[in-house]
Amino acid sequence: MKKGYFSHQICYKSLLLNKHILYLSSDDNTILSILPFQQEVSLTTFCEGVLFVVIPEFEEKEQIFIDILKKQLDTNLKLTVGNAILNNPIYIDYTASEGKKCLLYSVTSVNWSTERPSQPGNIEIIKIKV
Repeated sequence: MKKGYFSHQICYKSLLLNKHILYLSSDDNTILSILPFQQEVSLTTFCEGVLFVVIPEFEEKEQIFIDILKKQLDTNLKLTVGNAILNNPIYIDYTASEGKKCLLYSVTSVNWSTERPSQPGNIEIIKIKV
């Protein structure tokens, strides 16, 4: 059995994908596939914001990831949240790929007209229950 996670944007490996569904095995949260969104399907969860996919060891580095993300976005006012995640060294080191167990996180407060934080200087990530 599989379950799907849909978001405005998904950071998957080194890609920033718009409107895709990430499918995980419901047995052990391994990545099965990621496909473009075409229609609503049962057992799909919508995740607000920019979703990113990491290996379980990322949990130990959450705060460092947030600190770096804030600094990236404060330093470069043209950088989008999705591109900041893709260029975050913690994300790069802990990115998950197909066939691997993963955790899902989301940066929720995104202004979609600019793709930047809706409240500058305030970055919050949430862990998605899978």
